[in-house]
Amino acid sequence: MWRFLKYFLITVLVIVVLVCTAVGIVLNFIFTPEKLTPVVERTANELLDAEVHFDSIELTFFSTFPNFGLEIRNGSVVTKVFQDTINGENVYSKTDSLMSFERCLLTINPMVYLAKKDIVVKELRIEKPRIYAYINSDGIPAWNVMRSESADTLSVESDTESEKLFEGIDIKNIRVEDGYLVFDDRANRLYARAEGFGLKIDGDFTGRKANLQLGMKAKNVLLWQEGDLLVKRLAFGVQTGMHVDRDSLLYTLDRAVMNVNGIKFGVGGQLRGDTVRRQLVVDLTFGVKIPSLKTILDLVPETILKRDDRVEVAGEVSCKGTLKGIYGKDRVPVLEARFRVRDGAAKYAGMPYALEKLDVDMEGLIDLQKEQASYVKLNRLRVKGTDVDVDIEGRVDELITNPKVDAKVKADVNFSILPKIFPLEEGVTMKGSLSAALRTHILLADVKNKNYGKLDIRGGCRLRDVLLASEKDSLSLRSKSVGLGFGTNMEDTTIMQGKNLLNGIFGFDSVDIKWKEALVFHMDTSYVKVKTSPLRDTSAVASMSADVKFGWIDLTVGDSVRFRMGNSKASVALAPSPENKKLPLVKARVDMDSLRIRAKGNRLRLAFAGFDLSAVPGKKDERPWNVEGIIGFKDMRVYTPLFPLRMRMPGTKITLKPGHVKLNGARLRMGKSDLLLTGEVYNLAGAFLRQEELEAKLKVKSKMIDCNQLMKAMEVGEANRANMKWGMDEELSEDELSDVDLAADSTYVADSTMSVFVVPQGIDFTFETDINRVLYGKLVLDSIHGEVNMKNQCIELSDLRMRSMAADVRTSMLYRASSPERAYAGFDLQLDDIHVGALIDFMPSLDSIVPMLRSFDGLVDFHMAAETEMDSSMMIDIPTLRAVAHIDGQDLVLMDGETFAEISKMMMFKNKERNLIDSVSVDFAIRNSTIEIFPFMVEMDRYKVAVGGEHKIDMTFNYHISVLKSPVPFKLGVDILGSMEKMKFKITKAKYKNLFIPSRRAKVDSAQINVRNRIQEILQAARK
Repeated sequence: MWRFLKYFLITVLVIVVLVCTAVGIVLNFIFTPEKLTPVVERTANELLDAEVHFDSIELTFFSTFPNFGLEIRNGSVVTKVFQDTINGENVYSKTDSLMSFERCLLTINPMVYLAKKDIVVKELRIEKPRIYAYINSDGIPAWNVMRSESADTLSVESDTESEKLFEGIDIKNIRVEDGYLVFDDRANRLYARAEGFGLKIDGDFTGRKANLQLGMKAKNVLLWQEGDLLVKRLAFGVQTGMHVDRDSLLYTLDRAVMNVNGIKFGVGGQLRGDTVRRQLVVDLTFGVKIPSLKTILDLVPETILKRDDRVEVAGEVSCKGTLKGIYGKDRVPVLEARFRVRDGAAKYAGMPYALEKLDVDMEGLIDLQKEQASYVKLNRLRVKGTDVDVDIEGRVDELITNPKVDAKVKADVNFSILPKIFPLEEGVTMKGSLSAALRTHILLADVKNKNYGKLDIRGGCRLRDVLLASEKDSLSLRSKSVGLGFGTNMEDTTIMQGKNLLNGIFGFDSVDIKWKEALVFHMDTSYVKVKTSPLRDTSAVASMSADVKFGWIDLTVGDSVRFRMGNSKASVALAPSPENKKLPLVKARVDMDSLRIRAKGNRLRLAFAGFDLSAVPGKKDERPWNVEGIIGFKDMRVYTPLFPLRMRMPGTKITLKPGHVKLNGARLRMGKSDLLLTGEVYNLAGAFLRQEELEAKLKVKSKMIDCNQLMKAMEVGEANRANMKWGMDEELSEDELSDVDLAADSTYVADSTMSVFVVPQGIDFTFETDINRVLYGKLVLDSIHGEVNMKNQCIELSDLRMRSMAADVRTSMLYRASSPERAYAGFDLQLDDIHVGALIDFMPSLDSIVPMLRSFDGLVDFHMAAETEMDSSMMIDIPTLRAVAHIDGQDLVLMDGETFAEISKMMMFKNKERNLIDSVSVDFAIRNSTIEIFPFMVEMDRYKVAVGGEHKIDMTFNYHISVLKSPVPFKLGVDILGSMEKMKFKITKAKYKNLFIPSRRAKVDSAQINVRNRIQEILQAARK
């Protein structure tokens, strides 16, 4: 027996090993993802009227044992329902994207297929799908992708017979996890979005009749209807049984439970489809299962009200409603609901007082098709207890079209009694009293149209000695007195009509709010008085005026934000606009003693500020308000770690007009630099709020601009931005703020640590400059006049004139940088009567480009046109450098330069230390990393020579010197080539017998014109 069992187990083991080996071979060598993916993708495209794509499809067995699995990665389905099949063109839009997913797993029972040729899908799991359920304006859904000619079973036909691959498909359960669902019904202008969407379906739903278990949830649901947001931040879930009858298209719910933001509803009823009319008949009833009033009390958060099972409650609670109608093209079901609490009462154990009466009666009807008037009605809300009496009635009519609110509120509450009625959480303190009596009749259209004078509000509300605190949350609110009063159609003998419209006052005597250490707020006595004038034209906006006074305000948020505002007052008036009496014209005058703000190291101080503004509503597609007026202040001081220099603006007035801001002599000091700005800035709000283009045309006057300090400040500010380590320190005094130093000394040498300055996008600035002095590196520039343009990430200097190093300078330049890695510069520069040494200081790179220049001493005229690209450190990219230059000098001195010192020894000069040169006129061009020096004549000592040749950037050279006059009685030539370390001389014939070659200056002039044209071409291309 044991021997037989042994052989039997060995046989089974061998069979299992052989089967596993065979399956492994099939999976890894026959049905590989590379072979399987195109086959399944092609089959899906044949069965569906859609374009289907998968990144990979893998057949699994061991991970899904004992079932076979089909794992699909990164799939997408694009519907072709709305494609133009006549022209055969596939032009897709956003609405055609039906679904995409990260992973889909399909597991199948192989034994059932082998026995009965039935495909039993054990599970279909889809992870992280993005589903776009779209219905076009004709009511056609995008998900009808099954081809009409597709059969229920797939068959393989031969010449003589057809054999079915399977008899049927049975899907047991479906899982959708972490989905994103959008339902876009253009026929009814209904849009819904569900985030964190999940779906679970269990049962056999492939038959004509089926019983299913359905579960669905969403973490956040949003709903729009005709562009209006109706629902947001709604957590939704449903669990239900469902009977499906595919023959009659009847779907019946069985014991459905719906969860909306933690409140559970019971749902019952049925849905019936109509494929001909593409409609769904809905007949559902729902209700909230509320056994007693205690269920309602348990909805109060435990942080406020303790849970107590010993509470004695009375009263009847009910909540029920219906959803009935047809869903389809231009049809949406009607929602009707009612919530009631009758004869409610509650008495908590150990509490001296009780809630004696609670009556709630609320109902509503919503018809999105607007065939019936939608409304929400609060028939009554009555709460009564010891020293507590609240009675509220109200309704909102025409809820969908033009909401009209009618309400009546009467309340007398002693907050000190509430802890004696309800077992509040330990540490919760309530003190003070409330008295209120209000009646309202408000049209929401008047609020939207800013027609506040037509609001009908009567009555008042007063709070005295209020204290609301929670030790657990470290939250407290305290106020001595808060009052609110309104009157409408009140007697007023000072006016002709004898009655006023809306009048009101709102004020309080100090308010203190504290929440842990995160927020501390204090406001002194403040009030708002509102008064309206009677209407002479009922179609016009009602006139209204308001006086506002704010006491001292102090707000602290954590350790990062501090806001303090001194006593302020404002006068606001609202009247019909002269251009359109249905639009309001708002005028406001505000006077503010002081304002101080600091946040994360940033500081703003404003002293004696005033605003005199007027505004009318603008067009929706442009700007909400058209504002104009004047803003002024006596003194403003700003400091920010992003630009660590003290900035100050003394007394300034700024004029606002629709779309632009006008500056008239606005002064600004930044460290050692000062600016006087006059001109206009356009589209300031659009640039900051909608990322539109910001335009400015300004005249800039300045006594001095210290570029070294400004650039160092930008460098330190950029480091602060990257590190984000600056925070709020103790408040600095004015003297301390003025002494804020940079991270390093202010003598910033531009050549050493410069980086590419990227011109911001979306700006169009034009500056007319009049600057007395500019410090830049070692340069001192005086009397700068000209135009500077910044647009399309380019900076253009147009005929800029200045004085530098005792020389007159004229230049036109273009600088372009769209990224920190590369920059382009092109310029045309002319300097007259400049000392050679000063010229090298002005352009240090000339020392390496023209090495022999340092051998001269005296005054020269210098004219250069060049273009080049620069790297991230603003170093010239030599291969891209193209330049032409002209140097003209009189009575120069040849000093002891390295090259010419060697020449003086060779040529036996009389004076080897100092040699006078009557005149020098040199033209040279730079291209392809080579300096080409056109022939020029030099007369010195006992020689008169012509010099020309090439000098490469690698410091090798090839010069020719033609000796036209010398102690030698004949002309000769000298070739000098090599480098400074290995210099070679060669006696040759004189090449330059006729010095003045007519074409040489023409070449220089032509090259300069080409550079100017190149700059204009770049500017024109950038403007397109």
